[in-house]
Amino acid sequence: MTTVRTVLVVGAGLAGLATAYALRRHGHAVTILEAAAYPGGRIAHCEIDGFRIDLGANLLFEFCPATRQLAKALGVQLRETPVPVNSGIYRNNRFHGLYGGNGAGDLLKMARTILSFQLLSPKGVWQVARLAKLLRRRREDLGFDDTSRLLDFDRAENAAEFLASRIGTESFEWLFGPGLTGYTFAHPEQVGAPIAMVTAWHTGLSGAVRPSIPEGGLSAFVSALSQRSGAEIRLSTPVRRIVIENGAARGVITDSGTITADAVVCATTATAALAITPDLPPAISGALGQVTYSRCLRVFFGVDASPFPKGWYAVAFPRQTGALMIGMSDAAVLAPDCAPAGKALIDAVVIDSQAEALFSLDNNESQLRVLAEIRRFLPEMQERPLFAHTHRWHEAACLMPGGSMTALHKLRQAASGNVRALSFAGDYMGVPSIEAAIRSGLDAATAIHDIIG
Repeated sequence: MTTVRTVLVVGAGLAGLATAYALRRHGHAVTILEAAAYPGGRIAHCEIDGFRIDLGANLLFEFCPATRQLAKALGVQLRETPVPVNSGIYRNNRFHGLYGGNGAGDLLKMARTILSFQLLSPKGVWQVARLAKLLRRRREDLGFDDTSRLLDFDRAENAAEFLASRIGTESFEWLFGPGLTGYTFAHPEQVGAPIAMVTAWHTGLSGAVRPSIPEGGLSAFVSALSQRSGAEIRLSTPVRRIVIENGAARGVITDSGTITADAVVCATTATAALAITPDLPPAISGALGQVTYSRCLRVFFGVDASPFPKGWYAVAFPRQTGALMIGMSDAAVLAPDCAPAGKALIDAVVIDSQAEALFSLDNNESQLRVLAEIRRFLPEMQERPLFAHTHRWHEAACLMPGGSMTALHKLRQAASGNVRALSFAGDYMGVPSIEAAIRSGLDAATAIHDIIG
């Protein structure tokens, strides 16, 4: 007679849901405990007047095999977004258009576009070519899940130092820096070099930027995974502590008391994991303690028409411009079903200390300030939007500063430093991304199954 093992998963983000999905298919009884009132973690959304607003991540990159396989298993349709994805960067008091690319053969066209729009000097374009050559040689290493192939770049230097030393300051400050900031919601000095390499490759230099979006948005993917996970999901149930006794996880403590289990998977952010597991060995707590997160404020505006040039998806504001926002996009370009026909959904992003300054303001004041700033650069922006919505992310994207990826890799390799029947899952277990979150959840499920059988 087979004994059913019980597993507690802390956190109902993508990593936790993927963990539960895989554990249930191994025959284990799984309960997910989630502090928020909704599943999905940083994949969150709301709906206002016929607009669907993705408050966190809103698309998938092409190189996401585990995520795509899981979507297929769940019956979630992925829709390829229109390509090329055109955008613009503000420099010298105007926007310079960038051709998004649609295949490796478009790299030359992209370079010509950068020159023709005078975003970079010929020297700057040569710097771009240098980085493209470096990344092309390492393209097999630039995945989102296997960090071991990038550890030789995970040194103390940050992304700013890494890029500036290899390609010079012009292309870094006016092209790659804004791109990296738009992906991480952080300044390049806060980000590790491996993230810079992967981001640069998959968001432009591969010449094949083909993002996709699940039908109904990423929230539809979360909904399908929640329903098909087979786990009991308890929302609004924060875990105060993971119980570790005699070197093994025994359960968790909630506001309602202690819940025992045969194993525990902590699928929270690294900072939350540290807070609820004070009894971890130094090797584990030290590695988790190196992980940091960006913070940002996002203000969404529903408008009758996009203020961008026709066909543009986004614009970026390099920090030298002094703009309040790092950038803004029209979500309806890539996901037409997120807005009523003919309308646009503008997403303006403020990060770091400037976001912190706006956190203390009420929503109306923050919206007015951001709208005024948008109109300073884009007078075409509708003066009275159909609506405005503010969302504050105190932990937006995982940054993996220099050395943290190596520390976590060593932790996974050193069984002696682990706590029995306890596993960790989250996007910090790979190159931070949806793919890394999903893959880490599947790996955590395998590790736990191997232990409890």
